[in-house]
Amino acid sequence: MITDEHSMLDAYKSALPNSRILYEKASALFPNGVTHDLRYLEPFPVYIEKARGSRKWDVDGREYIDYWSGHGALLLGHCHDRVMKSVTGQLTLGTHFGACQIKEIEWAELVIDIIPSAEKVRFTSSGTEATLMAIRLSRIFTGKNKVLKFEGHFHGWHDQVVPGVNPPYEAPVPGTVRGAMSMTVLCPPNDIKAVEKILRDDDDIACVIIEPTGGGFGAIPTGGDFLKGLRKVATKNGVILIFDEVITGFRVAPGGAQEYFNVLPDLTALAKILAGGLPGGAVTGRKEIMELLEIRQDRDWKSNKKMMHTGTFNANPVSAAAGIETLKIVKSGEPCRKANELAVKLRKGMNGVIDSHGLNWCVYGEFSGFRYLLGHDQLLARAGDFNPYDYDYRKFKDPATVSLKHALRRGMLLNGVDTTANGGMTTAAHTNEDIGKTVDAFDRAITWMKRDGLV
Repeated sequence: MITDEHSMLDAYKSALPNSRILYEKASALFPNGVTHDLRYLEPFPVYIEKARGSRKWDVDGREYIDYWSGHGALLLGHCHDRVMKSVTGQLTLGTHFGACQIKEIEWAELVIDIIPSAEKVRFTSSGTEATLMAIRLSRIFTGKNKVLKFEGHFHGWHDQVVPGVNPPYEAPVPGTVRGAMSMTVLCPPNDIKAVEKILRDDDDIACVIIEPTGGGFGAIPTGGDFLKGLRKVATKNGVILIFDEVITGFRVAPGGAQEYFNVLPDLTALAKILAGGLPGGAVTGRKEIMELLEIRQDRDWKSNKKMMHTGTFNANPVSAAAGIETLKIVKSGEPCRKANELAVKLRKGMNGVIDSHGLNWCVYGEFSGFRYLLGHDQLLARAGDFNPYDYDYRKFKDPATVSLKHALRRGMLLNGVDTTANGGMTTAAHTNEDIGKTVDAFDRAITWMKRDGLV
């Protein structure tokens, strides 16, 4: 507990001694001591030992309400009984057959049944691999080369989509192939006229790719009207429309954002919830595009049309087992509905706390997501009045607030809640009690930050 003699930072260091020791070991093994950029936390991250439902426990025995949602992969929460039973059953049969297997068929049938635009499916091992495949299929199908993507949108870390994720959006990305930026055309989000101009002026655009609820699962939000306009413009110009539903698939609604907004893409990239919290991804979409993966004996086909695709863990039977059971549960729509409703309550409660402290902060988002904006220039009666669609999208990922976000996360952890530095996601495993405790934790964390002179 924080006292007048100790800062929140000191309290954090004192409360997590075993995490601190593990981080010292990890720092000798991993760059920055972490295995994912988002898990980095100053002065050290928390180390988790086990998890169930909406909760997880660290190596110091501390319990947390979890809003990482497995980086978005766990709509049903941790260790759902039906999913775990399916996975453990498969483990007794084998983890890798190096062959076709029954579960990949059932898994694909569920995808095609649930995702509105799905006609055929190809499984991958991750979301990054899925967007890579969708783009390559688009190039082959159209005979064109370039990708149009929107500033602030994330589609994995391969060369053609990693530019433009964070400000300054036009800056080159270290390590990408020379000329990669010339093959990626960046566009301001939600600007259909800008899209029209790009496609009118450049006839080498193979595809346009978008996170259909906006960059970073709504950190820079996008609405249905823009998606409908994008569908029309892509069709008019003979450009493949790719929905990156790695996060939104099976979360926004069972059939993803395309079901919710009633806009069908040509190709869809899936991962996360698809595999029930285990590694796995997929591309699905129009039959005539997906068939470019087919093996045919025609020489011209092999030389000019066939997309090569291998992958040791494609449709892995353990991931398939988790995915099948998860999708069976998600198909009802109840998990999506519950997670979305709880997020509304959480955002409302947190914004009430912000108002009580008189801060120019807000918590915004849609569906099951919530995002922190720690400082804005809007004159609002209430934090909940903030409209992200009216805000300058270039201000949403301000690197100047990183240290403040780390301080907030430390405060939340000390109060038994684990969010990301940017916010988080609710799941169907969360409860109204969890929401109430999280709002209280948010209040105490801000109080401590004020006492330390951070806000």
